[in-house]
Formats: sequence, C-alpha cells, structure tokens
Amino acid sequence: MDSAARDRVERFLTLEARLMDEHRYKEWLALWADEALYWVPCNEDDIDPARHVSIIYDDRTRLEQRVDRLLSGAVLAQDPKPRMRRVLSNIEIDDGAGPEVTVQSNFVLVHARAGRQQIWAGRSIHLLRPERESYLMRRKKVLLVNADQEMPLLQFLI
Repeated sequence: MDSAARDRVERFLTLEARLMDEHRYKEWLALWADEALYWVPCNEDDIDPARHVSIIYDDRTRLEQRVDRLLSGAVLAQDPKPRMRRVLSNIEIDDGAGPEVTVQSNFVLVHARAGRQQIWAGRSIHLLRPERESYLMRRKKVLLVNADQEMPLLQFLI
C-alpha cells in the first residue's frame, strides 16, 4: 500500500473516532455500508455470535436504531453527554488482493461523566470498502481488553 492510500485509511479511522467522541452519530452512521456488521464479542475474541452472547452484534438496521435511541434524549447515561476521547495506535493495514482493506488498530478511550472516569482499551478490526476518495465500513469488530469481566452497560459508541 502506498503512502497516500495509508494516509486515507488513517484519516478515515481518525474521523470515525472523532465522530464517536463528539456524539456526531448520524455522521458516524454515514460511514457504514448497507451490509454493515458491528460486533463487540464478550469473552473470547473469535466466538460464534450465533451461539454465544455478544456485547453488541448489530447489522445496519440495528445500528440505525442504536443511533436513533442515542439521539432521542431517552438514554439517561447520555444526559449530560459524557466527554470522551480515544487514542488510536498500532495501525496495521492489510490491503490483500481485492479492493477491500482490513485494518487493525489499538485504542484507549477515556469516558468521563458525572464525576466518574472510565478507561476502555482494546483492538478494533475494520473491513473497509473504497468509496470515492475515502472508505465505508462493512464490518467492525471491537475486542475489549476486559470483555470477559463484568462491565457497565455500554451507552455510547465504542
């Protein structure tokens, strides 16, 4: 992958992170392809989501419902909106043989609300499809470091 293509991938990941951190949910949703799959497994990284519980396992319709709910004002954990910032690192790009690109990256997310601060960390695996001068997400899998432990309900985008 040439440096210009790598820059486009990194700009896309950075944009996605900023949109989530700034609660710009409709813009974040626009980054997804129609055949979207957003998966946050619990316990093991490669469990079968059809046979095991997942923290999140959303297709495009469920993503739209999730965004509508976050925008509705009915999510008490979003009032006031938490302050969030995530840092991305260790970006690895596998452009394979086809037009799609698989990208793995590590993240640390700081989530602050109501006098409490939480730190979330993990690895994201994106499957990106080229679209004009950028990309659309076909799949995103988030592997939380603490996925096998008790955790609060995720009322934000991870």
